[in-house]
Amino acid sequence: MDIVESLIILLRCMQFSALSQWRIERKTGKRYLSRLLESYAICTLIVSLAILLFGIFNDKDFFRKSENDVGQTVDYIQLIGIRVAHIVTIVEAFLRRHGQNSFIRQVREMDRIFECSLNVDVDNRSFRKKIFRRGIVMILIYAGTGALKLLTHFFTNDKNFSIYWVFYLLPLCICGVRYFQIFSAIMIVSHRLDKLVTAMNELNLLHSKPKADSTDSSIINVKSISQALSVYETSEYLKHKYDMENPDMKRLLIIRDLYNRLWELTATINSDFGISILTNVGNDFISITSNCYWIFLNFKSYAATLENFLQIASSFIWSMPHLFNVLMLALLCERTVQRTTAIALGLHRIETNISNDNHNTVIEQFSLQLLHQKLAFSAAGFFDINCSLLYTIAGATTTYLIILIQFHMSEDKLTGN
Repeated sequence: MDIVESLIILLRCMQFSALSQWRIERKTGKRYLSRLLESYAICTLIVSLAILLFGIFNDKDFFRKSENDVGQTVDYIQLIGIRVAHIVTIVEAFLRRHGQNSFIRQVREMDRIFECSLNVDVDNRSFRKKIFRRGIVMILIYAGTGALKLLTHFFTNDKNFSIYWVFYLLPLCICGVRYFQIFSAIMIVSHRLDKLVTAMNELNLLHSKPKADSTDSSIINVKSISQALSVYETSEYLKHKYDMENPDMKRLLIIRDLYNRLWELTATINSDFGISILTNVGNDFISITSNCYWIFLNFKSYAATLENFLQIASSFIWSMPHLFNVLMLALLCERTVQRTTAIALGLHRIETNISNDNHNTVIEQFSLQLLHQKLAFSAAGFFDINCSLLYTIAGATTTYLIILIQFHMSEDKLTGN
C-alpha cells in the first residue's frame, strides 16, 4: 500500500481544515495543487483574522466568561492564544504547501528502496491501522472533553460560556488536526527506523559470502604473469572488491543511505511544522496555566457543593486536550530519537572479522554518521521536543501560577474581600 493511501483519511481532514491544498487523482494517485483549495485556505484565513481583530478591538467582554478581573484577563488571553495558533497554523500550512509534497516524495523513495534493495515490506497497511486507532482516540478525547465541559456548565447555569465555547472550539479542532498531522509525520519516521533496526539485527558480515564471479578468476590468471608488486596491488583490489560485494555489506551500505534519508526527512518535518509546533505548544502552556488558576480559585472558595465540584471538574476537563497534545508530542519525539541508539547498538553487534579493514572502515564511517547526524525534532529551533519539555512546562506553569495567585491576592486586598 502506498503511503498516500494509508493517510487518505488524514488528507481529507486536512483539506477540510484548510491545512492542505493538494488533491489526489483516484486513478493515477498523482497529487496536484488545487486552486479551489488554495482559495478556501485564503478565505478561512481572512475570516479568522476578522474574528481575531473583532475580539481585540471591539467588544472584549463578549468573549469572556468570568466576572473576576484577573479571571477575565486569563480567559481573554486563552482565547486569543488559540486563535493566534489557528491563524499561524493555516499560514504555515499554506506557505509550506510544497513541503508537504516533498515529504510524501521522500517517503515514497525510501519505501521503494526498502522493498527493492532490502527486500523489506514497509507494511503501510498495518501503519494505516495504527494511525486510524490513534485518530479515534484523539477524536474521543476532544469530543468527550468538549461534551463534558458543556455538561458541567449546563448544570452550573453559566450562560456566557456557550458563546465563549463556540469561538474557542473551532480553532481548537483545527489545531488538533495539525497536531495529528505532526504525530503522523513523526510516526512515519519512527516506523521506518524500526524497520532499519530489524534489518540491522539480521546482518552478519562474518559468514555471508558473495557468489563466485568468473571475471575475478580471469583477472587473477591474467595478473599472475605480472610482476610481484602488480600482483600484490591486484590482490588487494580483488580483496576489497570481494569484501564490498558481500551481500550483507551491501545491505549495510543501503541502511546507511536510508538513515541519511530519514535524517533529511526529519529536517523536512522541522522546517514544515516548526512554527506551528512553537505556537501550539505555547498555546497549550497558556491553557494549562489558565485552567490551573481556575482550579485554584474554585478550591479557594470551595463550599462542598455540587456547583463547586463541577467547576473544578470543568477546568480539569478543559485542560485534558492540551495535556494530551503536549504529552503525545514529547513521547513520540523521544521514542523516535531513541531508535537511533538501537541502530548504533545493532551496528556494533554485527559479527565481523576485526582484522578486516574494509568492513571496519564502513562500520566506523556509519558510527560517525550516527554521531554527527543525530535525529532531533525542534520547535523552529527555539527548543527541542522531547520528554524534558514536559518538565519545562510543569516548572513554567508553576511559576506563572504563583504570579497569577499573587495578582489575585492583591486584587482581593484592594477590594477588601
